[in-house]
Amino acid sequence: MPVPEPDLTRLRGILNDRRHAAGFTFEQLAEVSGVSRQTLLNISSGKYNGDLRTWLKLSKAFTVTLDELVGDVWG
Repeated sequence: MPVPEPDLTRLRGILNDRRHAAGFTFEQLAEVSGVSRQTLLNISSGKYNGDLRTWLKLSKAFTVTLDELVGDVWG
């Protein structure tokens, strides 16, 4: 049985929802996570999905596991 494809378009909403819930500005999240503000803006607008390193850093910044952070891409 093949593994379903993740819906990477959900990453934009995941970042925006988590950032708002945590009360971070883009600048604050960039500082806490080590991910550049421009990368965060690009993910937030849907121009870029990020890579594994980016999402690992974000999971640490939001103090959740990677699966907790991006698990919703699987539907």
